[in-house]
Amino acid sequence: MAQTQKEILRDTILTQMKPYLDTVVMDMLNQVLIQALFHVDVVEIETLPATRENTNEYILEVYNLKKIPKLSKETAKYYLLTVKNFIQFVNKSLLDVTDMDVEYYLQNYMRKGNKAITVNNERRNLSAFFTWMRKVKMRPDNPVDGVEKFCETELPIEHMEDWEMEALRDACKIKVHNKVTKIEEYRECLRDRAMIEFLRSTAVRVTECSSVNIQDINWNTGEIVVYGQKNRSYRTVCLDDTAKYHLKKYIDSRLDSNPALFVGIKGTHNRLKKCGIESALRTIADRSGLTRRVYPHLFRKTTATNMAKRGCPRELIAFYLGHKNGNTKTLNNHYAATDPAQIIQAFRQYGAAA
Repeated sequence: MAQTQKEILRDTILTQMKPYLDTVVMDMLNQVLIQALFHVDVVEIETLPATRENTNEYILEVYNLKKIPKLSKETAKYYLLTVKNFIQFVNKSLLDVTDMDVEYYLQNYMRKGNKAITVNNERRNLSAFFTWMRKVKMRPDNPVDGVEKFCETELPIEHMEDWEMEALRDACKIKVHNKVTKIEEYRECLRDRAMIEFLRSTAVRVTECSSVNIQDINWNTGEIVVYGQKNRSYRTVCLDDTAKYHLKKYIDSRLDSNPALFVGIKGTHNRLKKCGIESALRTIADRSGLTRRVYPHLFRKTTATNMAKRGCPRELIAFYLGHKNGNTKTLNNHYAATDPAQIIQAFRQYGAAA
């Protein structure tokens, strides 16, 4: 079912007012238009401005207005890049795209050397976009539905073994110049050790780690409430005794007044952002001698794997990691009924270090 003239009128007004209004006022304007037009019929009497030549531009304007604010910045950037590349490739209106256009684009994308998993990610982005078009009645269907996923080679889930974690712990040292002996020596870097123990215990995403403040920690229980930007919800994660010990050592050693849990070692001690945490982990990994890539998400996978090895139900692991749908596929109904205390107990039983 195509958009009605009333819906096109509303969206046209909103897109044209977007440069002049902020998000809050735009939402208010949308509500006012819905109320004002509720008892009104809009009939087309001449060709609308959104012709075949500028349809794609109009659709993207509406998408930026309605959908983008509901996505994270990274997701929005990823989706838009895919759609714009697709438009450039097919060189036709999004209203006229067929499943053959999508399949040809993805086949060409694979011929460029991309792996099946990367091509399927591109397919997923397009599917999400065309699903949105269908929901807002710009299209009657989603052409991606007719395109099968590409066969992927199922690889083992990447995680660290216990000895690799120990290697990282041993590498939490920095080179300093002893002013007395004039000799360079290595001393323990309390921040680095606290960081890897924090990531191991909490299994948080890197953006969640960056946003944690010292005052967020309940030192009595070891619990921390973190906000997940990916699914826009709060959840509770835990520090085991090992993580608490090294975090306290690190915090007690600091002389700065920054409220952030992790800050830079040198300079003005600013809050560590995503790139700073990733850089710190790479440096630790280089010192450890490990040949594998060490990155924040690897700690999430390692903690999840260890909990599974100890017999933790997989849906509770998913809840602890912040996946709303439990096993990420079929447990949506179980999420609402799950007692948060049960998730915390799952970590106490399966996730805390011995």
